[in-house]
Amino acid sequence: MTIRHHPITGDPILFAPQRAERPRAFGNEAIERCPFCPGNEADTPPEIARIGDPWRVRVFPNKFPPVEGAEVIVESRYHNLQFESLGPDRNEIVRMYVERYRAHADAAYVSIFKNNGERAGASIDHVHSQLVPLPFVPPRIAREGEAFGRASHCPLCAIEGTEIGTSPTFRWLTPEQSWFPYQQFILPKRHVSELSELSDAELDDLALLLVSATYATRAEVSALNWMLMNFPRNAAGHFYVDVVPRLTAIAGFELGTGTFVEIIDPVAAAMRLRAT
Repeated sequence: MTIRHHPITGDPILFAPQRAERPRAFGNEAIERCPFCPGNEADTPPEIARIGDPWRVRVFPNKFPPVEGAEVIVESRYHNLQFESLGPDRNEIVRMYVERYRAHADAAYVSIFKNNGERAGASIDHVHSQLVPLPFVPPRIAREGEAFGRASHCPLCAIEGTEIGTSPTFRWLTPEQSWFPYQQFILPKRHVSELSELSDAELDDLALLLVSATYATRAEVSALNWMLMNFPRNAAGHFYVDVVPRLTAIAGFELGTGTFVEIIDPVAAAMRLRAT
């Protein structure tokens, strides 16, 4: 892996040719043997962490990493189980996110995300998330972090949007300024800049709302991404989860301009998600 840079802006580009070898890199060919299933542990690199014996959650280095230190977090033993069906195990999965996030505290940025479904970029169907420690702050995080710093008050502490659900410590809503159909934010009511600052009670609330958001989204579309948006070493930043259903394609206009066209009223989206 090497880091190259956009010839005009200088934005970083990860050059990782080995990722072309990962399953379904260029198509949807069948995978005869799931490397994430129990009994197939030898198909993955040696594990870094686990919960339970036999394991319920298992973490190991990504076999086809975009950068050194990338990890896979397998969230269940059961191949056909979806995240929204995990039950109480959801809490220990979110705590594993925190544990692995803290393990990479020396990284400039740690990206934790889920690709659910082929359209969302998942190469293996077995329920899992990924962690990628970066030696740089990625452009989106840098832009949002700078915007937080310039603002006279936190843009997310009083964000306008239509609430889908709530918990004692978190809000779940469709932002008024969404740029994807059915896009959702899950954000703590308390101003914290990164995942590792959340209390146990807040982590449990986050886990519950991740389940709710996944269930509601998958009632509309089979593929989704969620991204844990952290702002390390930036007290002005406000941690949140960005949930993006993959209902529409990113096409020439979006790629050519960096501007998105929203086609679903966020208020209507919230009402529909709330009804599931």
